[in-house]
Amino acid sequence: MMKGLVESLKRLFAGGKVTEERLARMVDAGTITAEEKAYIVGGDEKGA
Repeated sequence: MMKGLVESLKRLFAGGKVTEERLARMVDAGTITAEEKAYIVGGDEKGA
């Protein structure tokens, strides 16, 4: 649904600009799903 945001976060995470803690807060706030967070940190699309 928010693929653009997720892809941007993935690039930022890979570059060290976004921490895993920040992503966890985004999950808690409902900005991204746990599956999207797993994709961002793990790199496996559909791998949650």
